[in-house]
Amino acid sequence: MICYIEIYGCQMNVHDGEILSGILQSAGHTVVKDVHAAEAVFVVTCAVREHAETRALGRITHLAGIPEKRPVMVLCGCVAQEHGEKLLKKIKLLDLVVGPDVYHLLPELLQERRRIAVTDQGSEDYEQVTAVREQFPRSFVTVMRGCNNYCTYCIVPRVRGRERSRQAELILKEVKSLVEEGYREVTLLGQNVNSYSSDGVRFPELLQRVSDTAGDSCRVRFVTSNPRDLTEKLARVMSSRENICNQFHLPAQSGNDRVLKAMNRGYTRHSYLEKVAMLREMMPDIVVSTDMIAGFPGETTEEFEDSVSLLEEVRYDYAFLFRYSERTGTAALNIEPSVPVKERLRRLSILQELQTGITLEKSKQTIGRKMTVLVTGPAKRAGQTASRTMGNRLVILETQNYSPGELVPVEIVKADGYTHFGEPCS
Repeated sequence: MICYIEIYGCQMNVHDGEILSGILQSAGHTVVKDVHAAEAVFVVTCAVREHAETRALGRITHLAGIPEKRPVMVLCGCVAQEHGEKLLKKIKLLDLVVGPDVYHLLPELLQERRRIAVTDQGSEDYEQVTAVREQFPRSFVTVMRGCNNYCTYCIVPRVRGRERSRQAELILKEVKSLVEEGYREVTLLGQNVNSYSSDGVRFPELLQRVSDTAGDSCRVRFVTSNPRDLTEKLARVMSSRENICNQFHLPAQSGNDRVLKAMNRGYTRHSYLEKVAMLREMMPDIVVSTDMIAGFPGETTEEFEDSVSLLEEVRYDYAFLFRYSERTGTAALNIEPSVPVKERLRRLSILQELQTGITLEKSKQTIGRKMTVLVTGPAKRAGQTASRTMGNRLVILETQNYSPGELVPVEIVKADGYTHFGEPCS
């Protein structure tokens, strides 16, 4: 069967798409990038925010009508896990609804041709699956799945299940294989990598061992971290290893202590700021990014101003900013009073305008600096090449003389906030 996969959401979903492709191909199916040729269409969904869920569900009708003959329509991922059989009743075009822990059943389900929802949760880690990777020279390695934090706004524990960490030796074996295949960057994935624990190995030790395995030819990143679990030991491992990228995504979510407590985040503004200061003291050139929610239930205007002031004080290189989104099954639904959607959007626009200016300022500070970039492939504009710094900044080269995987010394000559332009130098 000819299959097409479309992915929404986080890097975990991107890697799940690679696992899904591996499962299908090992069963004799063909995965293509042209939906017009598809006999089966798979949509891998994200349920963290309402907009992402609505967008993915809306794509079902559109995608089902593209091939000449209507394909088998399969909804995968977190939305599938959240709503299950209800989706079959709601969306008549859907044939299969499959949760993140049961992708291994897809070849059988496709063969049976039953209209069914399968959303069993378990301890599946897909160790026996060879993922079909799509982003050479960069790769993803899952170190853990699920989450135990139960932040009151977050649906992840419900749709991804409890935390389960992979064995360190299996992770190192996968990293070693990727390095031998020529991959130049590995990103360790987990809902909260800092809480990784397997057979007495915690995340700082795992990161150190991955760094050793990756060696001089491969960069190492990781995502995502709960600030509560960021330790000095982890920061020291990062600062002592040249192949560990100087980038840290540290979601704050709010700058107000009462709101943070209502979110069940497990840290205060003061302790958060201490950890940012620790990272910057150990790694002065580190790129720090965050997530922030505007309009969490019960958030007053004054409490929102604490989030504004946190952006101003920390001055993040990047920030992913969202209005609060109601998610069924989360504790935040019971928190009163609800902030009107119009007010959430107003607050969000304030954060966005502020952060846009900060990001531009931080970006322009790179002009004139020399750094080594990893070539990732052709840029969107013809004749250009895309690359990434150790801090994960996008750098465009005005040439196509380099191949994916090459490391190129450049000087940054122009920057507009999210895109930088570099000229090769010695």
